Parts: sequence; structure tokens; C-alpha cells
Amino acid sequence: MRSPTGQAAAEAEPQSAHASFNARAMYFFYYMAIGAFLPFISLYYEHLGLSGTQIGVLLALPTLAASAATLAWGVLADALHWHRGLFRVALLLSPLAILGLSRAAGSSILVAIVLLYAFVSAPILPLLDSAALEVSASRQGSYGDLRVWGTFGWAVSTWLMGALIQRFGLPWQFYGYAVFMAVMFIASLFQSPRLEVLRTSLRTGLQALVSRPGFLLFLLSLFVLTMTTGGVNYFFSLYLEGIGAGEATIGLAWTLAAVSEVPIMLWSGSLIRRIGATGLLAIAFGTYALRWLLYSFIATPWLALTVQLLHGLSFAAFLMGAVNYMGRRAPPGLGTSAQAMFNAVAFGIGPFAGGLLVGYLYDHAGMPALFRILCLLVLTGFVVFWASTRAAGERVFQHE
Repeated sequence: MRSPTGQAAAEAEPQSAHASFNARAMYFFYYMAIGAFLPFISLYYEHLGLSGTQIGVLLALPTLAASAATLAWGVLADALHWHRGLFRVALLLSPLAILGLSRAAGSSILVAIVLLYAFVSAPILPLLDSAALEVSASRQGSYGDLRVWGTFGWAVSTWLMGALIQRFGLPWQFYGYAVFMAVMFIASLFQSPRLEVLRTSLRTGLQALVSRPGFLLFLLSLFVLTMTTGGVNYFFSLYLEGIGAGEATIGLAWTLAAVSEVPIMLWSGSLIRRIGATGLLAIAFGTYALRWLLYSFIATPWLALTVQLLHGLSFAAFLMGAVNYMGRRAPPGLGTSAQAMFNAVAFGIGPFAGGLLVGYLYDHAGMPALFRILCLLVLTGFVVFWASTRAAGERVFQHE
């Protein structure tokens, strides 16, 4: 006769497998949608006749709006336990906003629509990440095992959409985004309920998180780093176009970057146990500084494609380290709020400032000087990051 404990474990096993499959599917289709849109939107804006500064503003504005909306949505989801409902609403409204962007003509209409998109899409990523951390903890796996499926989706999408856009035109990025988000919405209907709930007051939990030694310095270091990454993401396709790459080559560059993430994400659990989340972040800072410096000397597409292979040791290491760092320091029930805070800085405020800076430098300094300035900024961010670990009484490289 099966014991109650054994029976509960047996029942939990298929539930855990279902939750893992669902998380992988949603990451895959979410990043297929983003991969259809993000690498090519700057080309669309340039096609409309906008300047580098105008493009920078249009790309940066939604990240600033999203940073505030992300925090608000994340706190609301944790406080009301409304994770799945909010998630599905965001998945329905985001593609409507993107399709509206494809019909916009005037600059004021473009600004209004990108701000609307930022507001309605803001809760998606923190809800995805906090749910994935719960799933990985429940099955004693790693977050990277789930998140890597987003990388697969991005790789497939950037390659596929690059070819489609080159053949049929830039509007296909909007159609691709809408289709992939629709599939993701269907997958969200089978999402498991959240396990952790907030058991203290919201104010107490947030104060406990923010007041931890070195925490604000840590967020500041992420801000400085993501000023550079966000700015480059916005203008990298224009950089490639400027050195002679076509849309298919641009899509291939983004695909190669995604492929390079796979081993880092798959091995992230083992790496974090050996060198810690902070050790993984230190590797990311160093590799980003090297990448930006190398790009400043490159004037041919094939060399740029080669350097793109360093993306895994920069972006994937950064993402795995930062998400795990935030997840382990969040009080119980505040996982979405913690990830929202990370996303607000790393994919909101930082890229907003970076978009404005890189847009200005693109117009007035040229790409070589732009990349060298970004290299110096990354090294400055690493100094702040090192100070945050000292304030927290930690070593940069440590076992976890």
C-alpha cells in the first residue's frame, strides 16, 4: 500500500512536469514574438524618415514608461494574488498595440502607441520569471533550464523573420509578433496556480528587500550596465546596416547571439553553485566591456557576427545571475515584485537612459567612439557592483 507521503509525491510529479512544459512553451513563444519585433523596429523607424535622436527617443520612451508600470503591476499581482489573470490580459492587449503601431504615421501617434504598448506589456516578463523560479524550485531544477527555451524561440524567430522581412517587407515584424503572442495566450490558459503567497504586509516585505545591505548599489550597477546594453540593442541593427549587412544578415546576427546563450543557460545552475550569482555577473560585466571595445574596431559584417558569439558570456550570464540574485533575496510571496524591480531597472530605466545617450552619440560621435564610451561605462558599473558585494559582506566569486 502506498504511503500518504509517497502518494502525494507521485501526484505532484506530473503536476511539476506539466508546469515545467508550460513554462518552456511560454518562454519559447514570448521570445519568438520579441525576436520578430525588437531587432527590426529601428529599421522601421528609419524607414519612416526619423533621425537617430528621434529613433532613440521612440525606443527609450516605452522602456521608461514600462519601468513604472512594471513595478506597479508586480506589486499589484503579489498583493491581490492576481498573477494568471493579469498575465492573460497583458497577452491579449500587447499584440493589439503592436498592430496599431504598424498603422501609425505621425510622430505624436507613434509616441502614444509605444507608450500604450509599454504599459500593457509591462507585467509579462516579471510574471514569467517569478513563475519560472517557483517551478524550478519545486522540481529542484534551475531557472536556466526553463529560460533557455526563450533563447530557442528568439533564435528561430530572428532567423525566420529576417528572411521574411527581407522578402516581403518590414510590416511582417508586426504580424509575426501578433501570431506568436496569440499562441502564447493559448499556452497561458493551462498555467498552474502560483504556490507562494504574501504572508506579511506588502510594505514590510518591500522594506525588507530594499533595506538589505548593498542592494541599492547592486541596482545602480545594473542601471549603468543596462544603459549600454539597452542602447546597443536599439541601434545594433543600424550599426550592422552601416557596415554593409542586409536584413537576412542582421537576423543571422541576432540568431547567433541567441545560440551562444544556450550553454550558459543550461549550465547556469552548476555555475551558480560553483561561483555564485555574483560571480556570473562579474563575468558578464567583463565580457560586455570586451564586446563593446571589439565592435569599435569592426567595419565588416562577418567580424561582427564572430563577436556576437560573446553574447552568451555577457547577456546570458547577466540574466541568469541577476534573476537568481533577486529571486533568492526576495521575501516569500514577493517574487513578482522583486523581478519587477529588476526588470524596471534592467529593461526600463537603464535602457531608457541608454537609448537617449546612444541616439545622441549615433548622430554626433559615430559608432567607433560610441562603443568605446560604452566600454568605459561598463567598467564603471563593475566598480559599483564590486562595492555592492563588499557592502553586503559577500565575495564576488563564492559557492552557493
